[in-house]
Amino acid sequence: MEPTNPDKVMFPDPGYSKADLVGYYAAVAERMLAWLEGRPLTLERHPNGVGAKGFMQKNASSHFSEHIERVEVPKSDGTVNHPVIRDAEGLTELANQGTIAFHVWTAASPDLEHPTHVVLDLDPEEGDVAACREVARTAREVLEGFELAGGLVASGKKGFHIWVPVAGLTYDEAAATARAMAGLVAARVPDVATTEFLKKNRGGRVFVDWLRNRWAQSIVCPWSVRVTPSATVAMPLEWDELESSVPDGWNLRTAIDRPVLPQPEPHSVDASKVVDAARDAGVDMDADFDRFGRN
Repeated sequence: MEPTNPDKVMFPDPGYSKADLVGYYAAVAERMLAWLEGRPLTLERHPNGVGAKGFMQKNASSHFSEHIERVEVPKSDGTVNHPVIRDAEGLTELANQGTIAFHVWTAASPDLEHPTHVVLDLDPEEGDVAACREVARTAREVLEGFELAGGLVASGKKGFHIWVPVAGLTYDEAAATARAMAGLVAARVPDVATTEFLKKNRGGRVFVDWLRNRWAQSIVCPWSVRVTPSATVAMPLEWDELESSVPDGWNLRTAIDRPVLPQPEPHSVDASKVVDAARDAGVDMDADFDRFGRN
C-alpha cells in the first residue's frame, strides 16, 4: 500500500520515515506472517514516531479495514476484540496506522486454547550479552534433554528469545512446562541465570522469564521492528550465529536482506515429565505469584 504522510519521521536519529517503516513490513511480510498469521495482536503504536508518546492497543479500532479480523477474547470485566491479520495488506495497514511493534499470543485463531510454542525470554542485565549467550546455550541443552528444539531470536533489545514449537499443550500445561524449563536452566548455571522476578533480587544474573506462556500474554513477534531509537528488529537466528550476534544487531534497513530460516518442527510434550524433572532438580514449582510474577 502507499503510506499516508510518507515523509513523516518515525525514527528521528537515523531519520527513518513512515515510508521506510511501511516499506519494511511490505518487504518482510511473507517471512513475518509465518510467525504472525492468526495470532491475537497487541499493537505498540507511535503514530508520531518514537520521539513522541505512544500506546499499547489490544482492541481493534472500528476504522480498521476488512483486512483486519477481530477475535473476541473474554477477560475479567468483559471482552477484548484483538486484531488478527492473515495477509500482507493487513500488516502494512497497521504499520501505516503507526504500529511499530507487533506483539503476539503463542496461540493462533481459531484454536486459542492450545499454544503452538513455549517461549523463554532471556533478559540480561544491561549490556551483559556474554552471560545471555551462556544462558541460551544452557537452555538449548535443557531442551535437548527432552528431545525438543527451539528457534533462537535476537529480541531487538537486550536479550534473546527461544521459541519452542509444541503440540498438544493447554495454556496451563505450557506455562508449567516453561516454568519448569526456566527453573532447570537456572539450576544448571545458578551464577549467571535466575528465575527471580524482582530485579533487585537477581544479583546481576540473566532473568529466564517464562511468564509469556500464560493465557492472554504476548511476546514481540520475530521480524517486528522495536520501539527503539535505531529501529532495531527482533531477528530469527541460526544457533551457530549466537556467538557472533548481539540482541540489537539488526534494524529495518539491514533486516530486509536476511533470509528465511527453517524452524524446528513441533513436538508433543509431556508437561508432567518436565515438571517432575524440575522438582527432582530442586526447582520450586509451587510458589504463588501475581500477574507481575511477584511472590
